Amino acid sequence: MFGYNSGFSQNILNGDFEINNAPVGIDQIGSTNFQFNSLVPHCNSYGTSTTGLDLITTDTWDGFAYSGNWYVGIEGGGVEQFSMELNTPLVSGVNYKISFYDRGRAVHCPASIEIGTSSVNNDFGVLIYTAPTPTIGEWNLRCFTFTAQSNVAFITVRAGNTTGCWTKLDCFNIEIADSPCVDFSMPNVFTPNNDGVNDIFKPIKFNGMKQGKMTILNRWGQTVFETEDVLNGWDGLHNNQQCTDGVYYWIITYTNIFDETKTETGFLTMKMEY
Repeated sequence: MFGYNSGFSQNILNGDFEINNAPVGIDQIGSTNFQFNSLVPHCNSYGTSTTGLDLITTDTWDGFAYSGNWYVGIEGGGVEQFSMELNTPLVSGVNYKISFYDRGRAVHCPASIEIGTSSVNNDFGVLIYTAPTPTIGEWNLRCFTFTAQSNVAFITVRAGNTTGCWTKLDCFNIEIADSPCVDFSMPNVFTPNNDGVNDIFKPIKFNGMKQGKMTILNRWGQTVFETEDVLNGWDGLHNNQQCTDGVYYWIITYTNIFDETKTETGFLTMKMEY
């Protein structure tokens, strides 16, 4: 296993699609290969569909980009495919980690994403990963490791399932695989006053983890809440009684996608009125 000091530094040059020549604020739907390639540097669309990849910036298609202003929509069945250029070729025998975000849409069947590596920008090359079926209406982190088998210069993408299925993609990243991908953040204040806003204390983001246990302690170190499913969250009750306003301490122990057990801790402030 190589670390960041190994001397290798590969990057996907335009993995978030923010570098583009598209008109500001205007979706580019069903672009031909030529049109997409003229709009998005360092990416190459080469699928067989007459109407190809979508470059999207508005919320017309059920939500904005995961980050930044742009994301790509891709049709399933392998009819739409594209490559992303690396700043320098992979080093054969080195372990790498690729992460990206995908999202399904209710009116389309979500298409599972397949990732490959290739020595040229117009061929899928070697399959290295197949993602789970995307979640409808929610960006999900995908993360995997692989060992480079050759000094290829392109990461390739296609969507499986059948023609007509469709998936959103954003934020492709590659790095040396010395740590797992985790996308995790907690709020620092919550207000369990039953107004429908911020009533449950739970992670804002909890991606790249298989399961997690959460414990809440009061200022005297007494356990006031515990759950084996961190996404259930805490409603501010202990023994069916509302806890008092104040500062509490949380502990989350989770298993990541590489079956490693990790612990995160922090403080939260509970306020009935905010």
